[in-house]
Amino acid sequence: MTDHLSSRVELSQPAPMLPPMPAIILGVKGDETIRDDLSCVWTFVLDGYPPQVGISVAKKSTISEHYQVALDFIKKHGEFTLNVPDTSWVEAYDIIDMSASERGDKFARTKLTRLPSKLIDAPGIAEAPIILECRVLSSHELPPKRMVFFAEVLRTSVQQGVVDDTGRLIPDSRPFFGMLAGCGEFWTFKEKVGHIGQTKGLNHIRY
Repeated sequence: MTDHLSSRVELSQPAPMLPPMPAIILGVKGDETIRDDLSCVWTFVLDGYPPQVGISVAKKSTISEHYQVALDFIKKHGEFTLNVPDTSWVEAYDIIDMSASERGDKFARTKLTRLPSKLIDAPGIAEAPIILECRVLSSHELPPKRMVFFAEVLRTSVQQGVVDDTGRLIPDSRPFFGMLAGCGEFWTFKEKVGHIGQTKGLNHIRY
C-alpha cells in the first residue's frame, strides 16, 4: 500500500478544507449613502433544475470584526448578482474581499465596470464572464456569526464565447479560477480529468 493511503495526519483544529471553492463576487443595490456594494461570499449550488444557489454572508458579531456591508443590503432588497471572475482581475477580486466591511465605491476602487441587470436592481460586473441575477427565497441564521441565503437564479448572461450553441459552458474559454479552502490560494483549472455520468456512459449532465 502506498504511503499516502496507509498514513494520515489529523489536524490540530477541524477545518472546512473542501478545495476548490468558487471565487465569486456578489453585487447588491445599496442605499441613500452608498450606491451599491460588492463583496466576496461563500457560494454553492442548490439545484440545477430549477436553478437555485446559496450564499453565506458574515454578520456583525462580538466574535468577529470581519462583517460584510452587503448583508444589510441583501436583507433589505432580497436580490443580488453573482459574478464569476477570471484571472485578468484577480487583484480586484482580492481588493473586494479585503474591503468587505468597508463602505465606499468598490467599482471605482477596482476600476471594474457597473453593468445594469435586466430583472433586478442589483449591479453586475461587465468584466465577469458569467453573471447570475438572483432573488432570495429564504434566509437562515447560522450561529455564531453568519447568515445563509437561498436564492433562485432569474437570469444568466455570459460573454461571447463562454458557452457553445446549446448553452453548455466551455471550461477553457476563459482562465477561470477557484480558491483552495485550506491554503487560501487561487488556482486555475488545468485539465479535464472526467465528467459527471462517465461511469454510466452519460455526457449530457451539466449540474
